[in-house]
Amino acid sequence: MIALKNLRKLTLFLFLFGMVPILAEAGIWREILLENFELSNYNQENLRTKLEKGTKLPEISLSTNFTAPIPGSKQALVLRIPKDANFPFSLYFPKPIEVNAFIKEMTIPVYSSQSNGNLTLIIESQDAEVRQLNLTSLNYRGWKSITVSISKNFDQNDRVFLQKSSIRILGFFYLPYENNDPNQEVLIAIDDITAIVRDKYRPLRNKEILLED
Repeated sequence: MIALKNLRKLTLFLFLFGMVPILAEAGIWREILLENFELSNYNQENLRTKLEKGTKLPEISLSTNFTAPIPGSKQALVLRIPKDANFPFSLYFPKPIEVNAFIKEMTIPVYSSQSNGNLTLIIESQDAEVRQLNLTSLNYRGWKSITVSISKNFDQNDRVFLQKSSIRILGFFYLPYENNDPNQEVLIAIDDITAIVRDKYRPLRNKEILLED
C-alpha cells in the first residue's frame, strides 16, 4: 500500500513538471491529417526562387496515378524539374497550415528520383521566426516515409495565460546537389502529410508548471 501511494506521488510529480511517464502519455497523442493534396489547387504561383527574374521553375501538378503506397491516398503533388530548371526553389502551400496543438512529429511520404539534392521544411514558429528544418536528402529512388521531430526543434508552449499560440507550416525548400549530372531530370512527389499531436497544457497562474485542461 505504501509503495502504491509513493508511485502515485511520483507519477503526479513527473506529470506536473512535464516528465510524463510513457504509460501516461500513451492515451493523449493522436494522429491528424494536415494536407492530402486533394482539396487545394497548386500551380506555378506556389513556386518561388530568389534567383534572377526569369529563372525557369519546375513543372508542378497533382496526380491521381502517382501516389505513395499508403492507405487512403488518392492524389499526390508532383514536381518535375527539367535539367535547365534544376535550381534552388521554395514550394509554398496555398494557405499556411496552422496548428494550435502541440506537435510531436510530422510524417511526409516523399518520392525521389535519386537526385542527391536536399529537401527542407519551412516552418514559422510562434514567435514569427521562419526556420528551415531538414527533412531528407534525396539520394534514394522511390517512395520513402520521412518522419521529422517538431517537439525537439520548436518551443510550442503557450507563454501567456489563455492565449493560444500556433505553429505555421509554410512549405518546402529544395536545394539541388551541385555535382548533379547536367542532363539529369529530377522528379519529386509529396503525399499525405500527417502529424502526431496532443492538446496543449495551460500554464497555472503565477507558477512555472503546466496543468492539463
